[in-house]
Amino acid sequence: MKSALRLACWLCLNLAAGEFGRAATVGGMLAGNTVWSPAMNPVHLTNSVTVPGGATLTVQAGTLVRMTNGVSLAAQADATIDIAGTADNPVLVFPGAGTNAWGTINGSGNNSYVTIRHAELANGGINFGSRCTGLVEDSYVHDVRSAIGGSSARFVTLRRVHVKNYGSVEFNNGIVLLAEDSLFEGMTAPDSDALEIQNGPPGSIIRRCTFRHSTGSNSDAVDCNGSTNVFVHDCLIYDFSDKGCSFGTATAFNQPASVGMIVSNCLIYRVDTGLAVKDKSTASIYHDTLADCTYGIRLYQKYNPQTLDQGGHINLGWNNLIWGNGTDVLIATNSRMTVTYSDIGGTNMPGTGNLNADPLFLNAVQADYRLAPGSPALGAGKDSANLGAQFPVGAPMALSHPRIESATVNNGVVHVRFWADSEKSYTLSASDTVTGDTWRTATNVPTRPLPVLVEYSAPAAAGGFFRLQTP
Repeated sequence: MKSALRLACWLCLNLAAGEFGRAATVGGMLAGNTVWSPAMNPVHLTNSVTVPGGATLTVQAGTLVRMTNGVSLAAQADATIDIAGTADNPVLVFPGAGTNAWGTINGSGNNSYVTIRHAELANGGINFGSRCTGLVEDSYVHDVRSAIGGSSARFVTLRRVHVKNYGSVEFNNGIVLLAEDSLFEGMTAPDSDALEIQNGPPGSIIRRCTFRHSTGSNSDAVDCNGSTNVFVHDCLIYDFSDKGCSFGTATAFNQPASVGMIVSNCLIYRVDTGLAVKDKSTASIYHDTLADCTYGIRLYQKYNPQTLDQGGHINLGWNNLIWGNGTDVLIATNSRMTVTYSDIGGTNMPGTGNLNADPLFLNAVQADYRLAPGSPALGAGKDSANLGAQFPVGAPMALSHPRIESATVNNGVVHVRFWADSEKSYTLSASDTVTGDTWRTATNVPTRPLPVLVEYSAPAAAGGFFRLQTP
């Protein structure tokens, strides 16, 4: 078995020790187009560095950047920061010493660009300012209060990003966001949210992401205030002190509401409130499973004065499964909910095809919310679909259920690839027959500090069929 795993911080620090004798010291305004390469390791920023208009800073794969306390790396208008790591040779951006906090990698101004691929950032964050376009891919950002954020940027993409041990990821004032295939975990600060969109225009998408483990009080997974047409789908959300998804206004009843929000094919469990819609906000829900929360759905008016239709509204929904919560649905004064073909516990919710029947989860204690044989939710949905989320959901690196990503044969060797979540152990088994009459263990993968993309290779004769299991 061989595996590709992000370098752990302690390993990177150890590898970098002793390299300061040939460090490249940098600070101030760059003269023009600049390249930082591994030959300069470590590139030590003693003062904040600015990329001027018309110039590009390229940080090559394998470069180690050390940031002195509080310093930042910034792109002005018409400037570009391009951090270009690779899967086998990431760019590392670490404190100058120990775990001291540095500032941000940021851009601001018309035609400013910040692109970060295959990088690890520790104890500092990323910020996209006015009119900046940002991309973060295949990167690990950790141990920082404000991990990724921005205000008045143009368009921001987060793709296959792992954010851990942090306070917030927050986007404000007109940013359109695409966040996909990403893992957000380890919220530590009170009154902070895993991913927040404030005053967002139509078009933001949050898909195939996993949000988990908030130890800070009053912490939401996805929080949107005054935003429009945000699409949340195929997401896994659990273990948050407050809400899974929260849609409302920012600070008062007369502030813009969140309207046209969609939550589709998501699993939300073991949070205080699975879905909250407040203060004139509107949402639609499809194929969602909300279970083991204090409240499954909560519709209410948070801010005074209490007036007609100023609560939260679910205008449309079908094929949902809301069961096993302390209160499955709370519809407070001035709120309303319209759904069909949904199984909602503790209610006789009006609407075509609605049920109030135990869905027979396969194993709710172990968070397996698939439907057991004989479940009344099987085929009970619109167009004879099963009710609830269709699994697996979440980020590939932290899925709700194990999945083999690919299996190929090349020159008589079979290659099987799968993501192993850090919190689970895995067994890959092989069989000579499609019916799996006899399964042989191909490899075991234990729990580990970070998710790992595993590739198992063996002669094709060792087995033509594979299955992947977790305990």
